[in-house]
Amino acid sequence: MDSMSRRQQIGEIIYLSREMLEAARQMEWDKVADLEARRKGLVMECFREPGPKKDAAEAVVAVKEILNLDHQVSELARLSQTALGNEIQTHNRGYAATSAYLSHTG
Repeated sequence: MDSMSRRQQIGEIIYLSREMLEAARQMEWDKVADLEARRKGLVMECFREPGPKKDAAEAVVAVKEILNLDHQVSELARLSQTALGNEIQTHNRGYAATSAYLSHTG
């Protein structure tokens, strides 16, 4: 594979990673998952074989950026999951209180 093709693939991987982050910021988790599925195939293809040694430094920078973007997406997912868990707990407490009230007023 020539380095231009690999550069294009890495550019597309970074683009998809940025799109994933934007979707995560919008809490569009289905879109994040779809983008991740597309990106995964491209990553597997791009890094199937080692690239030329002369491109190693550029690849390291790109991988660091991808990992940073992934970390941000993961952090947003964790925060969203925590918020959802809190909402479910609040809902369950409200449901239990309503059920208890109704069982004593009936």
